[in-house]
Amino acid sequence: MPTVSIDTFFACSLIVSVALLATASFAGTMQIRINSMQDLNKDDYLKTIAEQIVTRIGTPEDWGSSNSTIPESFGLDSSTSPYLYELDIDKITRLSSQSNYSLSYFQVSQAARLDNLALGISFSQLLTITTQLSGNDTTGDATTYTFTISVSQAQGPINASLHCYVTARDFLTDVYNTTSSAGVGAVSVQIPNSSAGPALLVVFARASFDERLTAYEVYSFVHLSQEPSPNRTFLGLSPLNYTLNLNPKSPDITIEDSYAFSYAYQSNLTSTSSTTYAIPAFLDKSPIVLVVSGHNDTASFVEWAAYPDIPLEFGANFDNSEKNVFVYTISVKETLYKLTLSFGDVID
Repeated sequence: MPTVSIDTFFACSLIVSVALLATASFAGTMQIRINSMQDLNKDDYLKTIAEQIVTRIGTPEDWGSSNSTIPESFGLDSSTSPYLYELDIDKITRLSSQSNYSLSYFQVSQAARLDNLALGISFSQLLTITTQLSGNDTTGDATTYTFTISVSQAQGPINASLHCYVTARDFLTDVYNTTSSAGVGAVSVQIPNSSAGPALLVVFARASFDERLTAYEVYSFVHLSQEPSPNRTFLGLSPLNYTLNLNPKSPDITIEDSYAFSYAYQSNLTSTSSTTYAIPAFLDKSPIVLVVSGHNDTASFVEWAAYPDIPLEFGANFDNSEKNVFVYTISVKETLYKLTLSFGDVID
């Protein structure tokens, strides 16, 4: 073959090779971009659904406060608040499995128009409270209990104000303290020995830098008595629309005392019927803890519920499956909480 022809052959081969490599590179780049656009479109799609759940009221607007109403469209926003991410206390409460009026996953999924898309809803407090019984001492006709309380947030321990209530049989008291810069504090309370039986310590903690960061914890213990039964063994406690509904688990239950506690306020509950009590609309930025004590033929009890019923978990379990997560800081009655919305993979 002449030299010119050989040179021409190799030149043409080089041009073809470069063209093929460029085409392959372009195709690969385009595929990456297409995949990125698909992921972006999926994220935008799920973000839109999450925003609708958090910012829309749903229909009917008051579906949360009516225990017999199933929402036609699903939204958690409060119809009475002008603020963004201010959610309705009763719409949240109806997601609690502890409530007699809880919605089913199917009902929520249908109202949210989530065909073939798994949904998980999680509410949690922004402060973590850890309580330990660190000591007790019986002297004369009373026993003194000392509790160590630790308070933290995501960034670590914080300084917080504490307001604690202790209730036992025919007994109620409260005590204040603060945590140190390391987030640790202690409270002591003296209970008459005549009030032997199950008891509760209700702890409220408020961050020193923002009163909207207020959280609670309930610590169950025994006072000169046997171990207490798990909560809601004797009563089904279902708060809704500022009414506490009782569902006795047996016919021989007698109610003795009933209270509502928040960080700044406490009140006896007012009975509106044999199984319902009015919940006071406290003005402070705080969850409300509702406590009911009583007895049946064999045992005494002290049981409780929170309003709103946070922390709570609702919906799908995403163990070993893909999960797309959207996190919000939301407000309920001017108290801050964390909301996590989780979605499964989008099916084409």
